[in-house]
Amino acid sequence: MTLQEQMTQKINDFGGIEKLTKDMERLRLFTKEKKWFDNMIIYFNSLYTQIIDVEVHAVDYHKASVDTVEFLEKFNSTRKEPTVKFLVDLITFKLSSVSGIRRIS
Repeated sequence: MTLQEQMTQKINDFGGIEKLTKDMERLRLFTKEKKWFDNMIIYFNSLYTQIIDVEVHAVDYHKASVDTVEFLEKFNSTRKEPTVKFLVDLITFKLSSVSGIRRIS
């Protein structure tokens, strides 16, 4: 099973992409930094509409993923939203799946 398939399965187990998207759109209203949720909505929805080399993206955009996790943890520090915890866990799972892999230039 590819990493993309594993991630979509986790999203499906959470309630599906429609639920996740709806939750992220709601959460987006509570921050001035809307780009974080905009990017996640686009990315997670694209997992369902196209074949993505998630492993390569995880390596190439490692810093962006780490920054996203940091934003979400700070965002959730006073809210304790289950969806935000799920997003942190999902992104951390993606990063853990490619740990030790380095891109050769």
